[in-house]
Amino acid sequence: MFRRCGNNFGNDDEAMPSYPMHQSNKTKNNGMSKPSLFAYRYTTKGVVIFRAIVAVVILLCILWGCLIIKIARDISNDAGGNHLPRGLIVRPKIERHRFGNKLRQRIKRLELRLEGKSPMLDVNQMESPVLVFTFKRADYFERAMWKLYENHPAQKYVQQKSNLQERHDIGRTIGAPIIISQDGDDPEVKAVIEAYREAFEINLGIPLYRIEHYRPPEDKQEEVQIDSWDIDPKPYQDLARHYGWALEQTFSGAAYDLDTQHDRHISKPPLPQRVVILEEDIEIATDFFSLMNATADILDSDDTLLAVSGYNDNGKTQHVADSKRLVRSDFFPGLGWMMPRRVWDGVESHPNTALKNNWAPNGFWDDWIREPNIRLGRQVLRPEVSRTFHFGNIHGVSQNDVKHDLNQILLDRVGVQWEKEDLSYLKPEWFAESYWGRVSNAKLVSTEADAKFYIAHSDVRLVYNSLSHFETLAFNFDIMADEKAGIVRTGYEGIVEVRYGKGEFILFLTPPYVSEGSPPSTFGKKAWTNVDKTTLLQSFGLSIPSEEDWQMNW
Repeated sequence: MFRRCGNNFGNDDEAMPSYPMHQSNKTKNNGMSKPSLFAYRYTTKGVVIFRAIVAVVILLCILWGCLIIKIARDISNDAGGNHLPRGLIVRPKIERHRFGNKLRQRIKRLELRLEGKSPMLDVNQMESPVLVFTFKRADYFERAMWKLYENHPAQKYVQQKSNLQERHDIGRTIGAPIIISQDGDDPEVKAVIEAYREAFEINLGIPLYRIEHYRPPEDKQEEVQIDSWDIDPKPYQDLARHYGWALEQTFSGAAYDLDTQHDRHISKPPLPQRVVILEEDIEIATDFFSLMNATADILDSDDTLLAVSGYNDNGKTQHVADSKRLVRSDFFPGLGWMMPRRVWDGVESHPNTALKNNWAPNGFWDDWIREPNIRLGRQVLRPEVSRTFHFGNIHGVSQNDVKHDLNQILLDRVGVQWEKEDLSYLKPEWFAESYWGRVSNAKLVSTEADAKFYIAHSDVRLVYNSLSHFETLAFNFDIMADEKAGIVRTGYEGIVEVRYGKGEFILFLTPPYVSEGSPPSTFGKKAWTNVDKTTLLQSFGLSIPSEEDWQMNW
């Protein structure tokens, strides 16, 4: 006889029929075949799977329904004027898991399709990319990328013209496209890149390319001998290799072919005419790109210029005041700068001067650019108040060499519309004439005490007679004391300026050649000349360092 099992599928003993052992498997009960153990188990498993599938489908339908309701409500709010302020910019969320990141991208694309807002930058405007170098400091890198995203010039066009499918009337956009050059394949850094790829490409219509520099294992890296004393050269060598490789990939356009993983259809941009260069531990000011845009034409047309930088090495809070002032300098500062194609590729009149021909063979790429035979007397434009801030004091290449000074640099918070400023005074001959007039007419004093007293009422000039003397003065006035190839840091024709006490007037530290008379015939006119250190110091009227002093300077 059978024991009725009812709906109990979880107990096999109850579910199995009982019958005498001598009966055949064909024995019928009420005209029906006796069920087998296999059939019951198969039925149980199938029902569980079916129920699970139904539950998942219902859950997905609920989620998608909620999403559609949310989007519809947002669109309704936009139509009714109840949306968030247009100036609000949301910081991208870093998704550590690939699946989560892809899902968020799909949802974002659906939102854009439903909202009908998909502004895209015209490819012809993308001739001035920003190249960001990164290694493995993901937290620093994210901070730098956030400021890049927040202060990117495309933000204002998206707010003003968000209903356009493509923007053709905004002219040149400095900082487009974005190129991230990663040294190695650190996964946390890659997660940051993917988050900001979505932010730039979907929200701003700016393509973001990731290129990866191969970092050989430690035992396979070529050792380069460098005359250094207590500095480990290897990190500088690695950075120099990375810099040279990424700059060539960018200027040659190869970077656009190395990364095709985009969130939208991207046409290939034209070859860059200039490149803005940042690093993973550099924060930019709100008007950084405005400064680069306003000076781009000057940089392109003036072959006496090597670059435009957003950084002032002596830009501590107590030493600067005028946010609208730019100057020319013989010292290359780096730390957020723009280089034109003619400097990388060379020019017809000086074909052997291309930086790409023999890029930093011994490492220390920034010092290499400062060498007389590389810089060739060309100058740099920089602001009085810095537009970049170097915050990477941990695990960096410099190993905190100048941490104390970097932390005190003032990052501009005023914000200047540089395109509306008259920058004609930066022409080499005009700037030299004006600068000489102000320096030579400054009150000449003989002591530091007098300089600190009279600076409250007028410009002041204090003379230094040697590099060691300058080092002493620099220490006492709390400014950078080093030099490279006879060029003191931030110097213009050997002259260093600071607004001591952050006042209206300027303290000028000058070599002996500066006087109240006319300037030397070569003042501000040394471009395309290879002047060695000894000759330069002699022209400034400075004493020549001894052999021991030579070795103590870079």
